[in-house]
Amino acid sequence: MELRDLTIFTTVARTKSVTKAAEQLGYVQSNITARIQHLERTLGTPLFHRRPRGVSLTSSGETLFHYAQRILALCSEAERALQDTQTPSGQLRIAAMETTTATRLPGILARYHEAYPNVELVLKTGSTNELINAVLHDDIEAAFVAGPVQHPQLETVAVIEEQLVLIGRDGRLELAPTDKATIVAFREGCSYRKRLEQYLDHVGITSRQVIELGTLDGILGCVAVGMGISMVPQAVVEQSRYFVDVSYLPDEFGHIPTVLIRRKDAFLSAALSKFIEAVQPM
Repeated sequence: MELRDLTIFTTVARTKSVTKAAEQLGYVQSNITARIQHLERTLGTPLFHRRPRGVSLTSSGETLFHYAQRILALCSEAERALQDTQTPSGQLRIAAMETTTATRLPGILARYHEAYPNVELVLKTGSTNELINAVLHDDIEAAFVAGPVQHPQLETVAVIEEQLVLIGRDGRLELAPTDKATIVAFREGCSYRKRLEQYLDHVGITSRQVIELGTLDGILGCVAVGMGISMVPQAVVEQSRYFVDVSYLPDEFGHIPTVLIRRKDAFLSAALSKFIEAVQPM
């Protein structure tokens, strides 16, 4: 098996489309199809179910996808290790929740970039669940997520404890068990959304509707016009351009740590090592 073929295979698996994989990799579609067929002949098993609207992995494809991700990640890590020096340089791939990106990271990133201008920072955002999976699959080197995180393959660094608050407008924070709550939140996998749902269960509000949005600004804007309630760190409210009402929560719901996670067995570059130093404490 060639690394090129594994790259093509994993891209098709992720996009579930030969056409999209060809666009991402800059190949013609026929080349992608030919390399996948070559890989299937070499391994003696079909890797994809072909359907009119895309492809999906067979059981053999699932097995290969697991190993292919590890092989490609190790190759990338080996390159970084050989190129690494005591002076931080090269690309540093990190990620964070949207709330952390908006409120905590700008100053840190600015100071880090000033101190280490040869490091190319690549920052992604996502939910806690998405970011944990991204670190485990070596898509990123480290991520800020809502803690606590207990996983045998991950190490965590406590960064800061956030004060969570309930936000709303026009009396929506005056909740009774008989009320129907409208939640404005990120999609499933968001730790703050999960914490809000746990709080509503605690106060006996079982009737609820969820409005899912993709940006923090969108959530705050919708809450500000009275569409529903949400739960966010207090720092978000303090820095927001929107006016919302705030309600403080009991300690078991109102405090949550933000932690930086990385794989225990991954190569620790000089760039990441200095970044970890920069965020302790944030």
